Amino acid sequence: MTSLPRRLLRAAALAPAALAVAALLALAALLASPDARAGDAFTVAVNDNDRPFGYTDERGELTGFNVDIARALCRALAAECRLVPARFPDFVPGVADGRFDFAVANLLRTPERERVVDFTGRLWRSSSSFMGRPGAVPDLKPASLAGKTIGVQKGGVQERWVKETLGAQATVKTFDTIAERNAALLAGNIDLALGSTVGNFVFLNSPDGAWFEIIGDPVFDQGLGGDVAIPVAKGREALHQRLNAALAAILTDGTFSQINVKYFPISVY
Repeated sequence: MTSLPRRLLRAAALAPAALAVAALLALAALLASPDARAGDAFTVAVNDNDRPFGYTDERGELTGFNVDIARALCRALAAECRLVPARFPDFVPGVADGRFDFAVANLLRTPERERVVDFTGRLWRSSSSFMGRPGAVPDLKPASLAGKTIGVQKGGVQERWVKETLGAQATVKTFDTIAERNAALLAGNIDLALGSTVGNFVFLNSPDGAWFEIIGDPVFDQGLGGDVAIPVAKGREALHQRLNAALAAILTDGTFSQINVKYFPISVY
């Protein structure tokens, strides 16, 4: 589907002022359409254990980059949303089977996932990196990784890649959450962690992360990088279009940038 909102997203870099007006007009038109009902309510899946993307704060409240983006999208949609914490492997199946209307999580758009759900335009751009203690390995050649233990999040693209590419040389340990993976790295239970570059840098800038470093260069190809987007069940074209319009609106009215700088020192878009 090539909808007006998706064309607006592609044009953002060329005509930001015109895009802002067009995106808001497109969103207004979609909200006024018969598919947009007063009192719309959506169930939105988010992370609750992947700081700073989604986590539970000291008051027991959900917060984080993805949580704030989800709330901003719901405001743009003029919809009531119930944010539901979910495990990473459950995001795509949960959207596909209707448990969630959509998910704001760190989900790369991949051919495998696109066979199951549709995706909006880009939310942010991701790559993958290894991290470990300085000198943990001389390089990332398979021979250097032989006998090493590599930690990844269960259900992520990194799990598939490392098992297919390095499974014969290295031991692969999977973890339900990024926090558990990082704790295993800190405890010395794994030699290296493979995950999103943005997430790894956040850990490295924490007190615990001071003992570690990025090893090698970020990887954008081989299925380890690309567009992080929002999954929507196939057949829900009206919601798909409305989400694309809402995303275009928060990208152009400054909301996305305000949320971005709250959590990251650089633009993740």
